[in-house]
Amino acid sequence: MEIGIVGLPGSGKTTIFNALTGSEAEVSAYSGGKKDPNIAQVKVPDERLDKLSQMYNPKKTSPAIIQYVDLGGGLSAKDEKDSMDAILRLLRPCDALVHVVRCFDFAGQPPNPQEDFENFEAELLLTDQMIVERRLERMEKELKKGKKGNPKEFELLKKAYELLDSGRALREDEEISNAPELKGYTFLSAKPCIVVLNLGEDADPSQFDVDLPEGVSVVKIKGSLEMELSQLDEEEAEMFRQDMGIQEPATYMLIRESYSLLGLISFFTVGEDEVKAWTIKKGTVAQKAAGRIHSDIERGFIRAEVVAFDDLIAAGSYQAAQKAGKVRLEGKDYVVQDGDVINFRFNV
Repeated sequence: MEIGIVGLPGSGKTTIFNALTGSEAEVSAYSGGKKDPNIAQVKVPDERLDKLSQMYNPKKTSPAIIQYVDLGGGLSAKDEKDSMDAILRLLRPCDALVHVVRCFDFAGQPPNPQEDFENFEAELLLTDQMIVERRLERMEKELKKGKKGNPKEFELLKKAYELLDSGRALREDEEISNAPELKGYTFLSAKPCIVVLNLGEDADPSQFDVDLPEGVSVVKIKGSLEMELSQLDEEEAEMFRQDMGIQEPATYMLIRESYSLLGLISFFTVGEDEVKAWTIKKGTVAQKAAGRIHSDIERGFIRAEVVAFDDLIAAGSYQAAQKAGKVRLEGKDYVVQDGDVINFRFNV
């Protein structure tokens, strides 16, 4: 999973990036003219994976991974075209956006999170609207020349333009945001979005809130404080969190919210060589889940040996779970459940 960190200048995007990843990227990098993005990977914490690793004692334990991309700066139609294209290329692969909103004084300006959210959201909408408008113009010219094109795509783009023109993000319309005909456009306002209210160290979280549209969730993080904690060793950081009444690291909150917003679950493969967590969409069938491991396993799928995590732990071993009748053989249309431990049988 890849998540892009975006927001208005001065909102603290790189601070949040450092807090989430434990990186030490220069907070003022983008205002100083640096163009390269900050990129870091974070291991998804999962107690179930830890317990499976204890059970199998494998050579390797592989958690799921989230990659964060800190773009810095803002999106604006006023930007030069090459800069905009570069930003869009970096954002297009992202599964979701983290929109950082300032909730602290900056350059003598008090915070206005509602206005900042709406201003940046408007930039996302304008960026998408320009793309839709250009494509519709080309398609209309092609129609006049007698080219048929794709009528479904044309109608969806018209609907998308009307939605954007009314000030609504494409993520609010499930048909548009999930339409196969529009997948190649990778519209920014169609991506799921998590708003991070970036609070000052002494701020009262209850004082800040934002009225958000459908498809957007919110997490409150004291960015500068969490950045400092992320750069301490684990034991020292935990001691400080307890003293300050912080229940868990910021990255845990955001990862949990990301999984919930995107409808993601995890299944596991186990063995002496490796115990690994795999991330899939809720509702994925067994054959498609096998493809997350390797396309050959999906292509040659025969059956899936499945045991629920809780049943495996309660039994104490895979063999004991088999004897207790907890291991099932499932076909290609079985819907994988969160926490399933799966061994795929295949032949190619």
